Amino acid sequence: MKVIGLTGGTGSGKSVVSRRLAAEGLAIIDADRISHEIIEQGKPAYREILGYFGSGILDENGDIVRRQLGEIVFRDAEKLAFLNQCTHKYIIAEMKRQIENIQESGKAKAAVLDAPLLLEAGLDFICDEVWVVFADSETRMNRIIERDGVSAETAQARIASQKSWEEYQEAADKIIDNSRDIAFVEEQISQLVKNIKQDAE
Repeated sequence: MKVIGLTGGTGSGKSVVSRRLAAEGLAIIDADRISHEIIEQGKPAYREILGYFGSGILDENGDIVRRQLGEIVFRDAEKLAFLNQCTHKYIIAEMKRQIENIQESGKAKAAVLDAPLLLEAGLDFICDEVWVVFADSETRMNRIIERDGVSAETAQARIASQKSWEEYQEAADKIIDNSRDIAFVEEQISQLVKNIKQDAE
């Protein structure tokens, strides 16, 4: 079974690509969903984050407010580095567990690690291929503003906090251009999945 790392800068439209890959029958391991689960109350990551950032990031129920935490870390490289270091180890462990389960089940030709911070977390080393989703900076900024309801300044800060396109490009085995319409993306994905299924035969 092939393990594919799917990544790309925030606002590149990676979620659209991930949904299409799932529709094509590939197994998706969602790093964002895992990152939500590992910071729930009572989990080790929750305690580490609370110890570093304090109770100001909690809502009235004691849950971590992800948007509030994001506003803090995307403007402070040191705090972002801590958060990544704290959460990555738990995300990696859970991803490896899910890969093993998919492989044992034999239900999919490939497992896709849908991970915005694939490269930062070192997850590319457990992948057979890295697929990077591309969109230009202006398109990404507009998508972030619309998706998250944040200011242009915040959107730009989020983009700036991640790797440059040149770094993504260097790491990519395949690039999926998501700067045009959905049909253009679907055409690229269909061909990539077709190649995987042929290789598995």
